[in-house]
Amino acid sequence: MARRFARLVALLVTMGGALTVTGAPASAHAGGLTAGDARGRVVAVTPAVPGLQITAIEDGARLRLRNGTPDPVTIKPGGGTATPAVIPPGGELTWIDARATPDGRSVAAGRTVRWTVPLDVGGAEVTVTGTLVGEERPLAALWWLAATATGLLVILAARRTRRADLLLATSGTIAALASITHVVGSTLAVESAPPAGTFLNAAGINLLAWPLIIGGAVTAFRGRAAGVLAVCGGAALTAIFVLPDVTSFHRPVLPFEGPAALERILVILALGLGTGVAVAGAGVLRRLAGEAAPSDTPATTGDA
Repeated sequence: MARRFARLVALLVTMGGALTVTGAPASAHAGGLTAGDARGRVVAVTPAVPGLQITAIEDGARLRLRNGTPDPVTIKPGGGTATPAVIPPGGELTWIDARATPDGRSVAAGRTVRWTVPLDVGGAEVTVTGTLVGEERPLAALWWLAATATGLLVILAARRTRRADLLLATSGTIAALASITHVVGSTLAVESAPPAGTFLNAAGINLLAWPLIIGGAVTAFRGRAAGVLAVCGGAALTAIFVLPDVTSFHRPVLPFEGPAALERILVILALGLGTGVAVAGAGVLRRLAGEAAPSDTPATTGDA
């Protein structure tokens, strides 16, 4: 038991400590979005051009330009690989502009950083002005503590309860549902790509893990130990795949369609329950195998 506790604590504390020290941004979420420190928005287009619309989407990660003017619009170079670019009349472009995106920038809470993107509209100089506004970072240690405690509770409960198989099946199912909700919320935050492809990309290996967990849980509730094995395998995959999203514990602006606190709770459930089920599973499976094994004691017969 102590060894299992040590494994889980070492795993979660190592991940949490590394991210706390480095403060590294999140790996790509759905649509290539990342957690960050600031939200971006367009403030003004100077001079105003009738029919020209430019907005910041996905919390400022991308800009979207709709050209309703009779002239071509040129986005001038300096914004990264997407620029320069020319949008014909009636055309539209969504792109990441290095001059405007908050991705990869550290903006202190309450601080406002101004940015500009120069355009050419039919030979006239036009300037798009926007801002990045920093937000307060969450207290990461508390969220890591909650994730660790969630995993430890599963391990402890599995050790003490008589029907640990049902406990793991239930915990694994909750982890899968949390993971599904997390992926759906991440998909809905993306405005620049089709939702179906975005969901499949965001789900990744969970497309294997979710059926394993849910199918295994159904089998476990029917009293078959093989179901517990499937739940544990799927839960381990779910915990591993959600690891890039633990930077939601460290960043205030999250690529998720919903409250940031909800996203962090979903990550806690997927990571904590998934890890706890995977770690506790070996002991539970050994116990189930021992209960199912036939007795080696020969049967006694009465005297003739």
